[in-house]
Amino acid sequence: MQITVRPLALTLETPFKLSYGATTVRENVLVQIDDGTFTGVGEAAVVPYTGETPARVSAYLGDGALAAALGDNALWLEDALDRLPPGESSAARAAVDMALHDLWGQHLGQPLHRLWGLNPARSPRSSFTIAMDDDEASYRDRLRAAAAQYGLIKLKLGGGDWRDDLERVRIARAAVSAPLCVDANGGWSAEDGLAIIPRLAGLGVIFVEQPVARDDVDGWRALRDGLPGERPPLIADESVQGVDSVPPLAGLVDGINIKLAKCGGLRAARRMIALARAYGMRVMLGCMVESSVAVTAAAHLAPLADFADLDGNLLITNDPYRGAQIVDGMLHLPSAPGLGVTPRD
Repeated sequence: MQITVRPLALTLETPFKLSYGATTVRENVLVQIDDGTFTGVGEAAVVPYTGETPARVSAYLGDGALAAALGDNALWLEDALDRLPPGESSAARAAVDMALHDLWGQHLGQPLHRLWGLNPARSPRSSFTIAMDDDEASYRDRLRAAAAQYGLIKLKLGGGDWRDDLERVRIARAAVSAPLCVDANGGWSAEDGLAIIPRLAGLGVIFVEQPVARDDVDGWRALRDGLPGERPPLIADESVQGVDSVPPLAGLVDGINIKLAKCGGLRAARRMIALARAYGMRVMLGCMVESSVAVTAAAHLAPLADFADLDGNLLITNDPYRGAQIVDGMLHLPSAPGLGVTPRD
C-alpha cells in the first residue's frame, strides 16, 4: 500500500481559550493509504497537552515498518491493525486506523456505522463549544448564535477563580435557554469542584467534564465522596488516555469522554465503549480541533454514546473535507462507503 503524509494547518475562526492556554492554529497531519483501488484517509490531531508534535506524528507515519505492516488486503482489517508498530504517537496510530477503516468500508461498499449494525437515528445531540471570552458582549453574542443553531452548548471553564467560572455560567443561562454543559479542562482543585458543582446543578448544567487535573485521582475521589447525590454527572476527559485508563476510573467518575487521537483510533474506541458499559459508565464521544476527517470517523460511533461533542470541524475556517453534519443540533452521518468524507473543491 502507498502511504502519503501531508501537514494540515487548521485555522480557528476565533481564538480557542482553555484553562491551559489559547490557540489560533492547530498543526494536524493527514495520512492517505492507497491500495491501488481505493484511497483511505485519516487525521492525526496534534494536541500540545498530550505531548504530540507534527514531527513525532510524521516520523511514525513515514516509518518503513509501518508500510510493511499494512499488508496488501484491505479486507483483513484486524490483521493490519494488529501489526501496527506501537510507537509513541497515539494520534498517528489513530490516523492510520481511520484510513484503514475507510479503505475497508470502501471495499465493502458501506459506511462504517452500517457495517457495525448501528442505527444513525440513535445518535445523541452534539454540543457546540464556546471558549472563554473576556468580552462579555462578545460572549453573549456567540452564545445566542450557537444556541439558535445547535441547541446544546458546552462552556469552557477553569480560567482561574471558580467564582468567575460560575459567573460565566450565570451569564450563559441568562442569555440562552438552551441546555448547558461545562468543561473545566482540569482547571479546578477538588475544593473548587465541591464549591461550584452544586451551584451548577441549580443552573441546569447537564454534565461537568474534567473538573480536576488529569492525574488527580485523590481529587476525583474527593468529589465522589463530598458531592451530593443530586448533581450533574462527572465525565472524565484528560484522565482518559486509552483502554488501560478506564478501569482505574471505575467508581470515581460517572462517564468517560473518548477521543480517537488519544486512544489510538476506532478499534480502541469501540473497546473503551464496551469496557465503560461493563463498569456502568456513561459514554461521551469527543474530538480535538480537527477537520471533518477525524470528526466524521468518531461520529460513526455516535449511536453507541450518551453524549457527543463533535464540533471540532465547525470551529475552523479551512476544513478540507465534507463529512458528518450537525443540523438543528442533531448529527447526520454520511451514507457513502467507509468514512464517507469527500474533499472540498
